[in-house]
Amino acid sequence: MNDYTIFEEQVPTVIEKYKELSYKNVDGIPCIFGSLVLINEYGGIEDTYQIEIKAMPDYPNSFPMVFETGGRIPRNVDWHIFEDNGNCCIASPPEEIIICNSGITLLSFIDNQVKNYFYSQIFRNQNGYFLKERSHGNKGWIEFFEETFMTNNIFNIEFGLNQIIEGKKIDRVSLCFCGSGKKYRKCHKKSYDILSKLSLEHIHYFLHSLRETNEYKIAVYQRNQLLIK
Repeated sequence: MNDYTIFEEQVPTVIEKYKELSYKNVDGIPCIFGSLVLINEYGGIEDTYQIEIKAMPDYPNSFPMVFETGGRIPRNVDWHIFEDNGNCCIASPPEEIIICNSGITLLSFIDNQVKNYFYSQIFRNQNGYFLKERSHGNKGWIEFFEETFMTNNIFNIEFGLNQIIEGKKIDRVSLCFCGSGKKYRKCHKKSYDILSKLSLEHIHYFLHSLRETNEYKIAVYQRNQLLIK
């Protein structure tokens, strides 16, 4: 099954746990809507958001769309709301793919991704900034690869993605492919394990997209200028 059926089958488990959420069908699209109650560390209510979670046809291969319907979050990208559709930006594209490929349910999606998103909104309201915020657009998913590969060198990211595409089996005690001189198991094994959840098609896509970004083109220009000198 790869349509709305899976979403609908998982709704009862969600409603059983989250009593303030209900089910509705809008123009043939199943949705969950209502109040999402967020609990603080002392067991009290931290805040409550009005939300709607709308099924996508390819769920669980992609996230459902999440909307904040109470009008509390400004509709702009600085608050991680897409201005065109008004849906919440829950994760960067590679992170979403990895989470989906690792296996998600509607309940786990709300427990983890949705609640974390709204807890981040609470933090922003209280402190004026997001904790561990990703940038918008291409920079956001580049930051994910920087974090995963533990480098802000865009050419090292390019090299690492190419290594995954080549699919060479690396022994745990061999020297890491990044040239750090460390054993692979103590360096980039975890990065490789995380990114192995992406298909080769996705790796090729992100590698191509990386080379099309302004960040990459600027880095190439700067590298070339150094070579000229």
